[in-house]
Amino acid sequence: MLAALPSLFVLLRVRRLEDLSYRDYQTGLRSVRLLDDDLALLGRTEAPIALVLVDLDDFRRFNELGYRSHGDQALLLAATTIRRTLQRSGDRIYRMHTAGDEFLILLTARSYAQAFSEAESVRRALELASVPASIGIAYSAGGRRHGLNRDALLELATTNKNHAKRQGKNRVYPPNDDPPPPPVAIAAERAGGDRLPALTSEAA
Repeated sequence: MLAALPSLFVLLRVRRLEDLSYRDYQTGLRSVRLLDDDLALLGRTEAPIALVLVDLDDFRRFNELGYRSHGDQALLLAATTIRRTLQRSGDRIYRMHTAGDEFLILLTARSYAQAFSEAESVRRALELASVPASIGIAYSAGGRRHGLNRDALLELATTNKNHAKRQGKNRVYPPNDDPPPPPVAIAAERAGGDRLPALTSEAA
């Protein structure tokens, strides 16, 4: 029995390291390495999905104000705000490693209108927390029928995020044709205690 303890310890250690490799150490969010597995699972169903790319606006200004500490604080605040805004257990949030100021959200949404509504809730919550973002959505009507191509979805989400940037930042693209949902008061309450100091136009 005692002889088995070292091997058990090694196994637990390996599993712990594997878990850490699938988590972003800074924010605790899922690593984007898990996106392929998550998409493959959803691709076996008829569930419509939305891939939502969140890019913090003018992120460089945080690092300029306080070297790296302000930037790290802004990333953690953004991650926490997104996580608190999305309530459904099936939603997946990833930290993008290619660009440190980007997050990716995988939603199951009945329609584009619902996906837009949830993305807009995230945008408003981030704005209230003083970490505004431009957001691009790639929507697929169903995995089994239409297929879920990771690269195509990411490319479309990136293109739409860039449209949001060019149109003035701090917005969701493509826009929804339906009237926008009313402001969600709870987002302000959640962001209130963690809000970053507002930056002047000179600092931006």
